[in-house]
Order: sequence, then structure tokens, then C-alpha cells
Amino acid sequence: MDGNRLQARPWLPGVELFHADFSGQPFGRHSHDAFAVGAILQGVGGYQCRGGRHALPAGTLSLMNPEEPHTGHAVSPRLVYRMLYVEESRLPALLGRKQLPGGFLELNPADDGSVAAGLERLAVEFERGDALALESELLEVLERVFVLHGGLRAAALSPRDGGVTTFLRDYLEENFAEAVSLDQLAGLVHRHPRHLIEAFRRVYGVPPHTYLLQRRVREAKRLLLGDQSPLDVALALGFYDQAHFSTTFKRFTGVTPGHFRRVART
Repeated sequence: MDGNRLQARPWLPGVELFHADFSGQPFGRHSHDAFAVGAILQGVGGYQCRGGRHALPAGTLSLMNPEEPHTGHAVSPRLVYRMLYVEESRLPALLGRKQLPGGFLELNPADDGSVAAGLERLAVEFERGDALALESELLEVLERVFVLHGGLRAAALSPRDGGVTTFLRDYLEENFAEAVSLDQLAGLVHRHPRHLIEAFRRVYGVPPHTYLLQRRVREAKRLLLGDQSPLDVALALGFYDQAHFSTTFKRFTGVTPGHFRRVART
């Protein structure tokens, strides 16, 4: 059994997401030039690393530092896990830090489930390819895992806003149907993406990518009252596909676009 997939995006250099689904021992002794942040989803994973043997059951994390030699195998008949790889050289820019801690002290630390949940959201956005949502989820996962397990001190937020969040809100209101990346938004206001997300969340209660989705749904309601089909509305508003549109619409309204259109037009 081998259902492995490795995903990457050209506008996110040094970042990969690996979906592993296998049996046996496909990985001999090797290392990565990246930090590895993983979650075991099914079965039990096995490593030889740091002079010992380790068994990681489902529901636990797997964390490794760059250039750390290890093997990899399935202790159980089937092993399924999700692993994020981020090159060490990319982390300071992604996290907005000049220096980073030495790395993860434990291969399999106790976790409250938030890192695994973040990886799951990240995997969904890798499939869709929405730059703003994907980059936002990536930064959130990295900040959380390094604060919880990598010795990184949580960043202090600046109390000064300087009109940045109002400018971004107005920009998203006017350009809601356009594809936009987090780096593009940060460049507009000359702020680091992480600072931008936290400042926006503090004022409006949600990060920029969620605000953008809410704005698109609001516009979708108006268009669905006309003659456009749900598919046409989805494509006009920049959704990945009709399924993404339907899921997002229901997330914010409680009903599907088709249901809303039928009831509103009767």
C-alpha cells in the first residue's frame, strides 16, 4: 500500500506538505534540510532517531529538526500521517523573527490538538490553492508549534494601528472577487504578514482571509437573487470551484447556495 503525496506551491518556496499512507518501511536512514511538523492520523509510526526507537500512535505529533538523521516505518499494518516541511532558511521571514530558537526538544511532545487541527486546515487550503488562506493557515501553524514546542516566545503586538486595518478592510471590500496573497496585502501596508493578521483579527474578530470569504458570501446572496446559477456565481467571485463555494456559503449562512436561491425566488 502506497498512497503518498507531496504537495508544493511555486509561490511558497521551501514549503511542502506530505500526505503519507503506507505499510512496511519505505524510508531508510535519511534527514531533511527542513523542520518537520507532523501529525499521526491513523496507525502507529516508528522511527529510529536520537539513539533510540520511537513509536508514535495516532493522535500524536511528530516533530523533527533539520539535518536530523532518522528512519521511518509503519509499526501498524497501515500508517497515515500528515507532515509539513519548512526549510530552516525560510522561517525567520515567515515568522517575522530575526533569530529562532534551536529547535524542537522532543520528537513526540504532548499537544492540545491545536497543531494537528492547524495542519488539517492547511491541508484543505493546499488542495484549493487560495494564496491568502493558505499563507494565513501556514503562519498560524508555524507560530503555534514553535511557541508551544520550539521555545519561541510569543510575539508582542503593537498597540498602534495607524489606520492599517481600516485600509485593508476597505481594500478587501473593493477587491473581494480578486485573487490576493498575504504577501501582497502585507506589501500594501508595509507590515509583516503575521503582524497584519493579528492586528486585523484584533479589530474585526477574524483574519483577513475569513473577512474576504464573508464579503464574497454577502455578494453571492445578491447575485443568487438574480439569474446567475450557483456555478456562475462561484466562478465570478473567485472560489476554487462550486464545492468550495457551497461549503463556504453554508459555513456562514447555514444553508447551501441552491437552497438559498430556491427559497428566495419562490
